Amino acid sequence: MGSLVESGTSAVQDESRPSSSRLVLVDFARAVAVLFMIQGHTLDVLLAPNYRQGALFESWLFLRGLTAPMFFTLSGISFALSGIRRWDAYSRPSPAFFRRLGRFAFFICLGYLMHLPVKSFHDFRYLDAAGWQGWLQVDVLQCIGFTLIFLQLSLLFAPSPEIFAGLAAASSACVVLISPVVWDANAAGHVPPAIASYLNARTGSLFPLFPWSGYVFFGAALGYLFAQRWSGSSHSAGRPLAIVGIPLIFAGLCFAGFPVTLYRNIEFWKVSPNLFLIRVGSVCCLLALLAYLTRRIAIPQRAARSLAQESLTVYFVHVCLLYGSIWNVGLRQTIGANLAPLPTLGWACVLLVSMTLLGLSWNWHKKAAPMANRLVRTAIVVAIAYGLS
Repeated sequence: MGSLVESGTSAVQDESRPSSSRLVLVDFARAVAVLFMIQGHTLDVLLAPNYRQGALFESWLFLRGLTAPMFFTLSGISFALSGIRRWDAYSRPSPAFFRRLGRFAFFICLGYLMHLPVKSFHDFRYLDAAGWQGWLQVDVLQCIGFTLIFLQLSLLFAPSPEIFAGLAAASSACVVLISPVVWDANAAGHVPPAIASYLNARTGSLFPLFPWSGYVFFGAALGYLFAQRWSGSSHSAGRPLAIVGIPLIFAGLCFAGFPVTLYRNIEFWKVSPNLFLIRVGSVCCLLALLAYLTRRIAIPQRAARSLAQESLTVYFVHVCLLYGSIWNVGLRQTIGANLAPLPTLGWACVLLVSMTLLGLSWNWHKKAAPMANRLVRTAIVVAIAYGLS
């Protein structure tokens, strides 16, 4: 998967965190998703093709396929938890409302920056059609950013958290049901490429809005249940999550076995509504399992929260290290998919440890020396802008 998500994901960093223990599960899940994302990307970049077969690899591939749905769903959950907690501030055009919109817009800009095809703005004049199409591809950050902006704007029209949750659930259903139709259409021939890239994968987008925004909408509806119905603790959410998840998986499997389909052409592993049901059901069951673990073992809450809050930083850095960027050569260019499983796992461990330390230390620095941290971030932005000018 390409991402993050401060959900991290998630893609939402709360301005002030409540102490409610129900958030332990969300933070823990976000931290676990970050770590699983790192190892998944490492194996994707370094593992030789002849080792990518067999039952073990297929099982890992299915689990890795849940990483993106987990991140997107957790983005929606985090958004809803924060939005409902500060409903009065976020449901009207207040300074907090516009700050949140600005944060989500930053995710979109960062997504485009990460895939910048030129080393300076002056080089755009030499970019060919293939280069423009590659740059305009939609990845995790753009998809999450636009979906969260939509959710934020929808707060203006929702008179209550209950109505907001209903709108989120309805939006999820609509996106998922029309995704096969949108993917079957050649949008690139009718709308500008910058817009077509958000609709389907015909232009090469990895995470277009259809169907991936459906997971964020689903997470927002689920977040309402966290905030309003499962507010006792993260432990109390385990059984309800399993009760939600198991029927969803069962429904997806049953519908997938029907001999009749509603759609003319459908790519099951891309846009099938049945696959969506299986995946969100699996995410709910994984969250239920993590809720059980939080009850059975002592979760380092501060570490989990810090790593979850820095998922955007960890995502940005580890993607650059693995895939490369206009600023550096990555492991894909220097080593490539040429390693056996053991060396690949070794590199995965190196990245897991280093990115965990990066997330924890950066989060500590933000809180221990906020002024110095702002200066560092400003210096980084200035250096990037200067390098591109």
